[in-house]
Amino acid sequence: RDVAGYTQAEVAQALLLFNVVMIAGYLGFGRAADGFTRRGRSVLPLLAGGVALASLCLGLLAAGVRAGHLLLWSGFFCFATASVLSYSLFSRRYPKEMIGRVNSALNVAVFVGMFSGQWAVGLVLGFWQPTAVGYAPQAYAWALGGLWLLQAGGLAWLWSGRRLFG
Repeated sequence: RDVAGYTQAEVAQALLLFNVVMIAGYLGFGRAADGFTRRGRSVLPLLAGGVALASLCLGLLAAGVRAGHLLLWSGFFCFATASVLSYSLFSRRYPKEMIGRVNSALNVAVFVGMFSGQWAVGLVLGFWQPTAVGYAPQAYAWALGGLWLLQAGGLAWLWSGRRLFG
């Protein structure tokens, strides 16, 4: 069920577009990270900037901006790929003997976070009565808004420079 009322062919085209922009994002952020590293700079600003741009796109979608929504979703998916730079940051921050455990812990955190987020979106969507064509549009605004708040909180913490532990 789709709140936008897309046909199956339109959904397939949008998914193709999103996959292409994600590939471009991975390649672009990876290339930029290489350049940062060669110049002796941290990739943290690149990660934070990419996630901030993804969060901006998500916030606009949650606010109900409909004009250019495929562009906003594409921006979200492209910029969100910057988050994988955290693996590079962690590999430089921890001893080589521990990096396997660190990456495993990060993988667990990512998957638990992703599936918890998906579950929470489904829970929020279920608070409204479905329409004849799918979930209620206002339910999406609340669900996406909740995800945006989580992202904004994470970005605020990241930019504060505070350590989570220690």
